[in-house]
Amino acid sequence: MWRMSRYHSWLLAGLLTLGAGPPKPDAESGDGLDLYFRDADLLAISEQDPVNYPDTAPGESKRGARDFPDAPPQIHHAVEDVLPITLDDNECLDCHHPENALEKTDVPIPKSHFRAAVMGDGRPGDAMVWVVKGYKTTKDLDGARYNCTMCHTPQATNVTAPKNRFVPTRKK
Repeated sequence: MWRMSRYHSWLLAGLLTLGAGPPKPDAESGDGLDLYFRDADLLAISEQDPVNYPDTAPGESKRGARDFPDAPPQIHHAVEDVLPITLDDNECLDCHHPENALEKTDVPIPKSHFRAAVMGDGRPGDAMVWVVKGYKTTKDLDGARYNCTMCHTPQATNVTAPKNRFVPTRKK
């Protein structure tokens, strides 16, 4: 049986490389803009009007409906004066901490935000190395919940959602 020598291996690799030629024009460019789940060019999508957020004062705006059960509620009042949220400054707590939510319009932070996950080792064969074993109640807001805008976003007034088949399942 014929065995390929080192010389023949290098020769074959060189010929294959030469035959590859320049990349095809429709090939992925590697610039991060080639996304397979979009029907349009990412740059065309990003050229939109600036987003208009509500300019109503807290307590004067109307709460929006949630699009699915247990969805985080959106912020329906102006937030420019309270952002950015930092470790030393979270002005959301001034009105929404349960101790401070005295007005009828002040929605208190739910009890779930005052519970910290207790982590433990996963069992051999588990998909995760660390797993949640339970929760412990904390005196202060859990650190993972401190940055409110990670889940709660201001409700924009001039944004139209791209065409999709999402059907809201709002609670009645």
